Amino acid sequence: MKHEEDVILSTKDLKKYFPVGRAFFRGGTAVAKAVDGVNLDVRRGETMALVGESGCGKTTLGRLILRLIEPTGGEIWFEGVNLLKLGDEEMRRMRINMQLVQQDPQSALDPRMTVKASVAEPLIVHGIAKGGNLRETVLSLLHKVGLGEEHLNRFPQEFSGGQRQRICIARALALNPKLLILDEPTASLDVSVQAQTLNLLKNLQDDLGLTYLFISHNLSVVRYISNRVSVMYLGNIIEQSETAEIFSSPLHPYTKMLLSSVPVPDPNIQRQKFAIKGEVPSAIDPPPGCRFHPRCPEATEICSRTKPELVEAEPNHLVACHLC
Repeated sequence: MKHEEDVILSTKDLKKYFPVGRAFFRGGTAVAKAVDGVNLDVRRGETMALVGESGCGKTTLGRLILRLIEPTGGEIWFEGVNLLKLGDEEMRRMRINMQLVQQDPQSALDPRMTVKASVAEPLIVHGIAKGGNLRETVLSLLHKVGLGEEHLNRFPQEFSGGQRQRICIARALALNPKLLILDEPTASLDVSVQAQTLNLLKNLQDDLGLTYLFISHNLSVVRYISNRVSVMYLGNIIEQSETAEIFSSPLHPYTKMLLSSVPVPDPNIQRQKFAIKGEVPSAIDPPPGCRFHPRCPEATEICSRTKPELVEAEPNHLVACHLC
């Protein structure tokens, strides 16, 4: 079991509702419940993976934690500080400890800025380095991600996708953060470059004592890099456990279906196949009860009436399912 002092990041009943469509412009109340009551604890020094289908709320949750968008309700705690109680300037200083690496490095980097200027920008904004010390600090950051002095004055378009992502990682490390939120950081990269980037992230975590919240839909990547996994479905976390436990003994029907689609390299291993039927329901009008019940082959009458709570079904294994 976790201890409270081990938790660096915690969300309590976190919600984000977006007004949508014509109802909003008419003064109506239609909303999309992108994140709807998420409780999440991330332990210091670990990699917590957040997985689920596209549109389940993973990226929105990451942006909420950094307060890049403001929540509709709930709490966000970082090292014992409620981030929602902080003013703009206090939050700006707090973000020194919490940085984001986005999915697409090409759009994340300004094509008019050199590598040196991009990596130096957070150092200048926060008054951490200047002059000759600035150049040396930037060069040290580039060395950490496998780049060198010859890259300082080049522009993003002169680099490969993998190199651009390394530049983004160097920039995220500039302020010596404690937590990195990695939003699909390898999704736009070739498979061989993905492996190099994942190994770099692992080495940086070991060297710098970083904590990662790793957002991904790629379960093979998640299995390699994470310590624990939280599974999201339609704005809710429905299962959470150690990575090995999730992959060997999933409890929620949705998790079983996700994992059944992961290729197994050994042809002698037979895995039970679960097909996910139907489409993901709308976040504007989610189903009552368990949100997965319209697509669940195991659903019973209670699943359509009562929303299951996320509870500890087995030691250190949480699940929100009436059948577990």
